[in-house]
Amino acid sequence: MKKFLFLLVCFILVACGSEKTAQISSEPSAKTGSATMSAQSIMVQMDAGNYREGELLVRFKSGVVTSSAVKTHQTVGSSVIRRYTLVPNLEHVALAKGISVKEAITAYMSDPNVEYAEPNYIRKALFIVANDTFFRDQWALWNTGQYAYGTPGADIKATEAWEISIGSPEIIIAILDSGIDYTHNDLVWNIWRNLGETNCLDGIDNDLNGYIDDCQGWDFTTCAQFNESGSCAVAKTTDNDPMDDHGHGTHVAGIAGAKGHNSNGIAGVMWMVNMIPVKVLNAEGDGSDADIAAGIQYAVTNRAKVINMSFGGYGFSNTLYNAISAANNAGTLLVAAAGNGGDDGIGDNNDLLPVYPAGYNLPNIISVAATDQDDRRTPFTNFGPTTVDVAAPGVYILSTLPQNRYSDKEFGSGTSMAAPHVSGLAGLLSAYYSHLSHLSIRNMVLRYVDVLPTLNGWILTAGRINSFKAMSSLWAPTDFVATPMSPSQISLAWTERATDEHGYRIERKAEGGSYALIITLAANANSFADGGLADGTRYFYRAKAYNDLGDSPSYLTNETSAITPLSPPANLHASALSTSEIRLSWHDDSGAEAGYKIERRVSNGTFIEIAQVGQNATTFTDSGLSAGTGYWYRVRAFSALAGNSAYSEEVSVKTLSTGSRRSGGGGGGCAIGAPQNSQTAAADLALLLSPLVLIAFMRRRR
Repeated sequence: MKKFLFLLVCFILVACGSEKTAQISSEPSAKTGSATMSAQSIMVQMDAGNYREGELLVRFKSGVVTSSAVKTHQTVGSSVIRRYTLVPNLEHVALAKGISVKEAITAYMSDPNVEYAEPNYIRKALFIVANDTFFRDQWALWNTGQYAYGTPGADIKATEAWEISIGSPEIIIAILDSGIDYTHNDLVWNIWRNLGETNCLDGIDNDLNGYIDDCQGWDFTTCAQFNESGSCAVAKTTDNDPMDDHGHGTHVAGIAGAKGHNSNGIAGVMWMVNMIPVKVLNAEGDGSDADIAAGIQYAVTNRAKVINMSFGGYGFSNTLYNAISAANNAGTLLVAAAGNGGDDGIGDNNDLLPVYPAGYNLPNIISVAATDQDDRRTPFTNFGPTTVDVAAPGVYILSTLPQNRYSDKEFGSGTSMAAPHVSGLAGLLSAYYSHLSHLSIRNMVLRYVDVLPTLNGWILTAGRINSFKAMSSLWAPTDFVATPMSPSQISLAWTERATDEHGYRIERKAEGGSYALIITLAANANSFADGGLADGTRYFYRAKAYNDLGDSPSYLTNETSAITPLSPPANLHASALSTSEIRLSWHDDSGAEAGYKIERRVSNGTFIEIAQVGQNATTFTDSGLSAGTGYWYRVRAFSALAGNSAYSEEVSVKTLSTGSRRSGGGGGGCAIGAPQNSQTAAADLALLLSPLVLIAFMRRRR
């Protein structure tokens, strides 16, 4: 019985000590936000990952004064290498000789002022190099050309997306990697230049961001050469030169943002972009969390919209988690490679054995798997039904290499190559939908994929990115035209191009005013008649496709305007005052006229303008006329903005003949004795008939 109990206890201890179980239990949830921070949980993570000997990342609790932190470091026997502003109270420290990382963690975690102390984990570039000479085109961007290899349509539909946008120099993408060959002919035009640095050789931090002469990025690797134990043997001396000494970063940069349509080399997903070279991986392709966190801080400080991270490793790091979380608060999207499996070349399940930083449960991360030319999940790519978001092409990828070379004989493969395809798409979306948040951009990337049976059950969306689907989902209307139909109505028409809109929102403003929503139309609408407008007024319109993710951009090219015509005067009336004068009167129906123009003609002659009267005028007396002569008149409103209104109705009247009594005219007909209007004609008729009425009355009484 005792033996049975002993074996049962051993079995339970072994089960509880399973490496993968321990890693899963310490994985952060969406609710907790970070791993359980105890010395024991940190030690468990250490067994999963590689880390730098002689270094530690220590974060003090909020409110701990500097003197207390210094005393803690002195007690352990360590010194501060760097401090961070993106993650407050975080410090990168060097340990004294003879103290192991585990011993130092135990000492720091026993101090009540310390929130956590953890290893400085090492992350590696996630790529595979394959020698192949059959590829003569970039199949990942366009797999329907004469050099297509594999299944047509297995590409990300970049050529269609470029019809909508090719990017913008306003969009900054930080390439956290082994640096970039910023002199490469296909990259030099899309390399970020820090305009805040007025002189790149003066040794001064001109833009006051904490980095001296950081004209084209920064090198955060702190060591030039490591010894066998993993400690730094030769310290690095230059920081402001992020030149690629490995090749990985230059290859990644070309995929995301090589200059397009320049008769040279290749085209990136974005033809126009500002890429910041942020060197966090050394010449061997290794980088530490301390350097990566500093690189994230630098990218956020310099307004990067997207950060590409084509590297990964095991071991949960609170430091890296907190840095990425702070980047989320700053509105920065991070695209991370899901990983390339283990030494056997077979992909692992990130749900069970997370690769970081892709494995962090944070809303601003896109974790990317790799597909091949036939839209199949590659054997090496990591997967995860809940932790890996999308897939992108990741085998035989043609791109740039240092010293103006291209990978025509060393095609890159790996989730390292898949990630920058997604970063480029996120950049395109950020350029076109610049009004949307980074989280909306992320949702667009994940929603508009090509769902593939080969990915179903393996990754969250079961899809490979489709740049055209994403870009066109809320494509702004084109050929937007406003046509004035009357003084109170303007007709709108446009070409409807959005592919996933719920409907269209029409906004309007009068000149000098602000836009306001006037109507929401159904999906596929392409016209609208706007009524109830004021005459003689310029109105501006814009139409936006919308769905639950947002709406299309309000560019000037999507804005149109029209001026409603002035309302013409109504009820024009003419009366002869004398042998030489005629009086005109009308109703002022316009609210925007500058005045009225009076035109006159005689008999079968031509109308000529004879006078202008001011705003709100309703009468005019024409003089110097000939006696007994018929004249025709018409009137129209005018303004500098709207021009001339339509004409009023025409009226005619004769001046009085010599010795005649005064008469008036409306439409030019005549009654007894002289030209009459309707009112005077009725009165004259009543007067003529009155004797007959009297006679009839008298005879009836008899």
